[in-house]
Amino acid sequence: MMGRLLASLLLLSAGWVAQADSPDPLSLLQSMARAGQNLNYRGSFTYEHRNAMESFRVYRWSDGERVVGRLEYLNGPAATTQQLNGMAGCQTTGFRLLNADVSPEAVARLDRYYQLTVRGSDRVAGRETYTLEVRPRDQLRYGYLLGVDRDTGLLLKALLVDEQQRLLERFQFVDLDINPDVDSLREEAGQWPEDRSDCLDAEAGQPTRWSLNWLPPGFAYSGEKRLPNGIDMLMYTDGLASFSVFLQPVANSPEIAGRAHRGATSAFMGQLATDNQQYRVTVVGEIPGAVAEQLAQGITPLSGTREVTP
Repeated sequence: MMGRLLASLLLLSAGWVAQADSPDPLSLLQSMARAGQNLNYRGSFTYEHRNAMESFRVYRWSDGERVVGRLEYLNGPAATTQQLNGMAGCQTTGFRLLNADVSPEAVARLDRYYQLTVRGSDRVAGRETYTLEVRPRDQLRYGYLLGVDRDTGLLLKALLVDEQQRLLERFQFVDLDINPDVDSLREEAGQWPEDRSDCLDAEAGQPTRWSLNWLPPGFAYSGEKRLPNGIDMLMYTDGLASFSVFLQPVANSPEIAGRAHRGATSAFMGQLATDNQQYRVTVVGEIPGAVAEQLAQGITPLSGTREVTP
């Protein structure tokens, strides 16, 4: 009896020490953002959604001016993709959480829309991590459970859950090499065209062709692109979650409307009519389906009139 009581007291005191040693949640997110932009690494991770799981190999490094990365698919046909090759500090929409694509300004206001709590520690890919719970304060976004590396601040694990706490997606490193030799990293990662960049125009302060009549609180415009075939793409983020709006000119095409889901990614497709053009509208992002639909039905061209049909 005395032995069990002593063991319980030791475990309880260890929990108090762990809680006392835990960092401030916002500081943890800020270190995650710095690691995503400044850290050199290579490793393998898994991505799970519903009943499917995919595996990837990632290489990432910075030479002080550019951040360069390569992603290799380990399932199915061999394929690779360049993640970004641009100026250090630029924003990318791909694998946002993996690269801790969180600006300092967004981190500073996250606690207005999320409840942030450090929930102890864990081990991921053989490394000690802090477990950070990110619980939304409304029904307009999803929640996260993040595993952040204690030594570097790199995000090593992320679980995305819906408003019923159901698991939507899981991302997790299974092996990781921190700060390898950059020359060997370049050689192992291979070569690709030097002029390719996925970064947004840093001067894009406001949309130039379209506006949204409503945004979930905390979300802000982060950039736009003109894609092939005249497709306009607008991007928005609250610092963690993000969504994109695509507007594609169409002519005499059947109306396609409705919702779709893939893991934590929701999509809604509808139609928009201006004075002289029909558009197919698609909203895609880590947001609930009802939010995506509401966004799609509130798009206005900066000149002319509009009518959106679900």
